[in-house]
Amino acid sequence: MKTITKITTLILCMAGFAACDMDRLWDKDYLFEVVEPQDGVFIYDCSSYTKWNFFSFAKGEIIGSCDAMDAEANEQWRKRTDWDLAFHRQNIKTNSGASGIGMGGILKYPQETFDFDAILEAPEEGYQTDVQDSVIYDMSGMMTGSIGYAYTGLAQPVKGWAVLTDMQNGVWTYVQSAFIVRTATGKYAKIYLRNFKSDVGASGTVTMQYVYQDDGTINLDIKIKK
Repeated sequence: MKTITKITTLILCMAGFAACDMDRLWDKDYLFEVVEPQDGVFIYDCSSYTKWNFFSFAKGEIIGSCDAMDAEANEQWRKRTDWDLAFHRQNIKTNSGASGIGMGGILKYPQETFDFDAILEAPEEGYQTDVQDSVIYDMSGMMTGSIGYAYTGLAQPVKGWAVLTDMQNGVWTYVQSAFIVRTATGKYAKIYLRNFKSDVGASGTVTMQYVYQDDGTINLDIKIKK
């Protein structure tokens, strides 16, 4: 019975949860595309199941974090407008709807062939605000089938951007698409979520290429120094 329980749990982890801690046992260095730090590229360790990390386009960095189960701290962040995206492993919030009081939102950019540089303007409509959802918070009881969840706002268009498709070899598959973000203050940015692995091959590190327009227009034809 114990063996059956363990096998069932692993199947659920691979098929339904994709963020399972067990993937760290199989992560391979050679599967990670190293991205050197540069302007317009955000790289951050978001591997913790217990923490939300809040990112500001204006500052180009994480401006703070809080425990996913701390209701008071999460409510304080919900009332702030100085952050635009929040990261919890591959889960993402925008400062909108169930996640914040900001003017944020996000949409998947419609392109037949993905070309990040060819996106020159942000759409004026079509942005989705966050809705109530859940994220995995506690994996300590995974082998007994007990997984803890935290309920929170989540950005739906970006769900599934990183999926563990080969657990044995630690292979993650990424959506080859750009997303357009409306920030907390109503400005615009385009983002490309490139991968979910660190430079030593462990999952949990988000690499995001982005272009942020700080003048409030929809113009995204901005050259980034490389």
